[in-house]
Amino acid sequence: MKRSFAVVTDSTADLPDAWRERYDIDVVPLKVLFGEETFRDGVDMNNEEFFARLAASSKLPTTSAPSPGEFAELYARLAKDHDGCISIHLGRSLSATVEAARVGAQSVEGFRVDVIDSETVTMPMAFLCQVAAECATLVEASAAVKERIPKCRVLALLDTMRYIEMGGRVSRASAMIGTLLDVKPLLLVAEGEIKPVDRVRTRSRAIPRMVEFFDQDVPVEHVAVVHAQAPEEAERIAADIRSRHPDLEVPVGQIGCVLGTHTGPKALGVVYIKK
Repeated sequence: MKRSFAVVTDSTADLPDAWRERYDIDVVPLKVLFGEETFRDGVDMNNEEFFARLAASSKLPTTSAPSPGEFAELYARLAKDHDGCISIHLGRSLSATVEAARVGAQSVEGFRVDVIDSETVTMPMAFLCQVAAECATLVEASAAVKERIPKCRVLALLDTMRYIEMGGRVSRASAMIGTLLDVKPLLLVAEGEIKPVDRVRTRSRAIPRMVEFFDQDVPVEHVAVVHAQAPEEAERIAADIRSRHPDLEVPVGQIGCVLGTHTGPKALGVVYIKK
């Protein structure tokens, strides 16, 4: 049976292609700018091309939200075949995307669009889309998604503080100290805020620490491991979680270009929605 409402998200959800097709989800790309050149995340540039270019670049690229017009165009197209739409986006404190979606929705008359600030980033957004897509009505979908937003967690391990410092998320002094001591920061994104959880001296110690932290938050409804050019480590973390929690499915996903601008290469994340 075809769903009466559409599900929309943006490219920072790192939505697996298979889910996009299975659940019929539309994805609006954010943009990455290298100097004068603009690339749509996941459309004009794939992850491998992005990280190769990032490594060769002396200056950090910038990122930008889609325009209200891009959202309006998509919503107008969806209005032809759907009664309404749920549009789930990157946290307001991290990007202007959700505000652009709201403005875009206002210009499509007679079509209900529930624009939702997920207060998170990467695959917890994909899980919220899955939850919405499995609901029978738009009202049910919005309620189910909103109920889960406070339970979304992104536990991230950065290999270097260089990129997050260049993007203005931490101070230069803090980044320099981290680099000099080879400290690996563990960060938690929860309810729209980025909080430091721990600083571990080596990557080999930091990875088990992530799994320990996750174990303290079990039970969970959904979990995934995400990475930026670190597939072997991501698979090992996923296997470790599966061995500890055999009832959980643990997909492994890749961090896209926009999020990768701020994390840099070799970032790892355990992302989940608490029960």
